[in-house]
Amino acid sequence: MFEWFDEFKASVEAEIKSGIESSVLGLAQSFMNGIEEFFKVPEPDGAFELIRTFHPSTVQTISIDGVTIEEDCWKIESYGEKKVLLFEIAEPNVSECLLLCQAQVKTANLCKPAKLTLSARNSAGWTSNQYASAEGTTIWHLCKVPFHFKKQGFSESLAVSVEFQSGGVFWLKDVEILQAPVKQSSNSYQK
Repeated sequence: MFEWFDEFKASVEAEIKSGIESSVLGLAQSFMNGIEEFFKVPEPDGAFELIRTFHPSTVQTISIDGVTIEEDCWKIESYGEKKVLLFEIAEPNVSECLLLCQAQVKTANLCKPAKLTLSARNSAGWTSNQYASAEGTTIWHLCKVPFHFKKQGFSESLAVSVEFQSGGVFWLKDVEILQAPVKQSSNSYQK
């Protein structure tokens, strides 16, 4: 007797559910777009210039546990999760720029990715970092880590490290830090 009502009720419930799902998906997408824009590394406004190089014959790593020199590279071994702090560099003398850490990298037996990381810590203790990861066993390849540096709020130095999520070996050579000015977009906030 009330079949039409049950059908009508089911139709209304389906429309409400569809509307809620659509709204939630829209909100999530909007949030993700905002987060992506916040963490996006802007484009350089000119060529990158070399500001620092690291070579095993002239520079010792900060962490030495598991780090050895093999020919012309650093060999970093880990038996589990581990962060190996390699180098610290002074922050640039500009208020904003793009930094690029690039190095030749080779890996062996990494079950989970290991990350070459460039990071800065602010006065509140929050760390901002960018990384490039490698997994498994790889041959020598160029690894690049771009970083958007803003002077306000960061410490006086930046750090280069390798972060292991599992055991394995990470070789590193020809480490360079490069710098370029930031391309200003028409919608970026400027003080």
